Amino acid sequence: MNNFLTSWRPGDAEDFARKPARLKHGVADSDLFSDAALARLIEATPRERFHVNTIGHSEKDPRKWREGDMTGLTGHEVMDAVARGNIWVHLQHVHEAFGEYQSFLDELFVDIERNVPGFRSYKRSMSVLISSPHMNVALHADVPGQSLWQIRGRKRVWVYPPHSPYLPQRTLENIVLQRTADTDLHYDESYDAAADSFELEPGDWTTWPRNSPHRVRNADCVNVSFTTEHWTDELRSGYAVDYANGLLRPLCGGRDLSRATTGFSFWGKLGLTAAHKTLRRLAGNDRMPMTVDFRVDPEAVGGYYDVTPYQILK
Repeated sequence: MNNFLTSWRPGDAEDFARKPARLKHGVADSDLFSDAALARLIEATPRERFHVNTIGHSEKDPRKWREGDMTGLTGHEVMDAVARGNIWVHLQHVHEAFGEYQSFLDELFVDIERNVPGFRSYKRSMSVLISSPHMNVALHADVPGQSLWQIRGRKRVWVYPPHSPYLPQRTLENIVLQRTADTDLHYDESYDAAADSFELEPGDWTTWPRNSPHRVRNADCVNVSFTTEHWTDELRSGYAVDYANGLLRPLCGGRDLSRATTGFSFWGKLGLTAAHKTLRRLAGNDRMPMTVDFRVDPEAVGGYYDVTPYQILK
């Protein structure tokens, strides 16, 4: 591993999380991302903490993103399927599996906070992504603050503005409320004219403004990346407003409401969000149903085979 975690050019700190940006990191050679370490992570990640997905190489509709299962396979079997097939493996909250990933995550954010004046984060998390050559990752929008760190392989990322037509306010509210998947977005090729696009190689990382829709296409090689997610007071306030606006929309004629994070209305929305989330959690209604319709198999064409669809809660 290099003797630096992140490298910053003049202006990078001011743009952090304000504009899409590509930066440099020094962790691509870390043993945390060796084949042996990845296989161990796969085997240690419980069902509720992973996604495995596929979509056609040329598919443009992000709603065609499919969910699968890899339970019971060894880490090396999954990695063989990735290398030979067309699948995307997402291991969530890896910092909870082994202490060295938690320490690594903490060190990264200490470094970022040292370089970005006024940036203070909490509720940080880390996920590892292992994906096939030419993998087409569907357009989607994440809720927390997020960064993508490239470890192995090459990919291109397109980042779109977090507003209509790329991300209508109603759609964002539904994603925040878990009424719909984060891939339930409309995509049109004309959107690319408004996108910031980056080619990522080992040692690159990128970040973007909150909720920015983005899609990814791998080059002709296996890719290993990780994502970091975080919250700040600013992010939490924006989330609370979007959550409350989604609840209030049917009562306000279906119109878009203010997203302001100051004033009396903001404090009312903050209280509404807190109360609703508490009731939802107490009712056990804080998970989202997902349809699984394939199973990973390193011997199968594409690295998987279809199964009769069934639902899980995540």
